[in-house]
Amino acid sequence: MRVWERVQQALFRRGVNTVLEVVLWLTMGYVVIGVGYVVLHVELMTQLESALSGTFPIFADIAALAVMVAGWPFLWLTALGCGVSGCGMF
Repeated sequence: MRVWERVQQALFRRGVNTVLEVVLWLTMGYVVIGVGYVVLHVELMTQLESALSGTFPIFADIAALAVMVAGWPFLWLTALGCGVSGCGMF
């Protein structure tokens, strides 16, 4: 419980607005890096879109974009591990 008490004190001391602002800045940075990853790996985007077209026939492109932006750390780590971007996905 001491950890929770420290978190409460930090929130009251700094304010919830400050914590929310930090979280939003970090999220924005994560999304910008994800969009940059998508721009650099368009071929993976088309492969993922064709793989998702059976599940999402209308919104396969949006679903592929969301998966790539949200999962760029996993895609990057698999590319480092096996040398091909997205090798752990298909």
